[in-house]
Amino acid sequence: MGAGLWAPSLVQAQGFGVYEQGSCAMARAGAAVADGCGDGSSIYFNPAHVTGADRLTVSLGATLIDANGEFTYDYAARPPYTGAEVSLENDPIPVPHGYVTYGLTERLGVGLGTYVPFGLETNWPTRLSDGSYFDGAFEGFKNRIQSIYVQPTVAYQVTPKLQVGGGPVLAISSVELNQALDLSQQATPAGRTFGELGVPFHTAFAESTLEATNEVGYGANIGASYQATDRISVGARFTTPITVSYEGNATFEQVPTNLTVPVDLTNPETGNILVPAGTPIDNFLQPQFSDGQRLAKQTIETEITFPFQLVAGVSVQASEKLLLLADYQLTGWSAFDEIPLQFDRLGDQAREENYDNTHAVRLGAEYEVLDQLTARVGYLHNTAAAPDEVVTPLLPESNRNQLTVGFGWRPIERAELTVSYQLLQQNDRRGRVRSPRAGESLSTDLNQGVYSFGANLFGTTLTLYL
Repeated sequence: MGAGLWAPSLVQAQGFGVYEQGSCAMARAGAAVADGCGDGSSIYFNPAHVTGADRLTVSLGATLIDANGEFTYDYAARPPYTGAEVSLENDPIPVPHGYVTYGLTERLGVGLGTYVPFGLETNWPTRLSDGSYFDGAFEGFKNRIQSIYVQPTVAYQVTPKLQVGGGPVLAISSVELNQALDLSQQATPAGRTFGELGVPFHTAFAESTLEATNEVGYGANIGASYQATDRISVGARFTTPITVSYEGNATFEQVPTNLTVPVDLTNPETGNILVPAGTPIDNFLQPQFSDGQRLAKQTIETEITFPFQLVAGVSVQASEKLLLLADYQLTGWSAFDEIPLQFDRLGDQAREENYDNTHAVRLGAEYEVLDQLTARVGYLHNTAAAPDEVVTPLLPESNRNQLTVGFGWRPIERAELTVSYQLLQQNDRRGRVRSPRAGESLSTDLNQGVYSFGANLFGTTLTLYL
């Protein structure tokens, strides 16, 4: 028993980048690689701009992500799911950031930043209103992946027009994945599955939890900026992929089925009865959860590669008060071709995927309304990483269009407050809420409904110039 338990959940949890690592850049739709903000966020967006710090700068802030989403079953779906709508149950999620920069000389700057460029949290209901399990719970119902990057940075002005910068990155990551386990897919002692004996598809017999915390990986973030003319600057940044290896615990909690074995389970070689008909299935399964058995608490090892980011952009000082910016971003989600899973007692598993690299275009503008007040707006379009056959409750993503707005207020020379708002609108997309059954292949034929998803993001950063 237990084959294929975690493979779907872990793999599908990828493809969610968090680019909102400073409210000034966020209000420009993230366009900041050619001309950075003065709040230290260039440590992430382009480390080359840290050379512009002529004093000690300290910034603290956060982005609050309020996501909403639904999965609507097709009317051809099996009862009781016909036409049903299931809503995401996420609470607003705060994503913090903090930066410190200091100019050692006119040409040399240093800094330290901490930010969260990749993360995922999806909470779906375990059961529907009639008490039956939501199909998507067998893919995952409460899942969280977090990565915190810590980056010391050095930047140098090579010539009056050229700046370069970068630093190593320490990634600290945690993961929690919860999943209902399907009895119909499990093998009996007689070799047949419970489904072949008449147990309905998606009959939950257990819920499993995988947890691993504070695992680390290493990478780097580098950038360059060039002042092409008095009004035009160009910039580029590359963040390396970072692989984090996890060692954590998998725990299993039995869920009552209140079913009985429908027929005698016999030894296929001798014909001896192993489990007589009428035996309560829950009693038969219970020993599997005891210490030392296959569904007892056990260690699991796996790894996740957070993808590279390559960003290039241009800024144009259109007038004394108006700055225009445009960035292009390539993110290497195609690194997810296979995810290994090594259980202490359930054996080794692997899941092949075909994630695609994603592309994003960011357009931003800022206008100096007053000496103390700057207004910002932006537009962002990005493509989805998940192919059509792997759009699941773990990451119901599609192509996205996003609008941003914000302002910066500097009431005194030594302090600035920036705030921003971002509206995330995602195209509806067909997807699935279950994995392939025995004999089925992973294809769009499994898609049986439509995912709708959106979010409101609120950002604020306080910067002190000391």
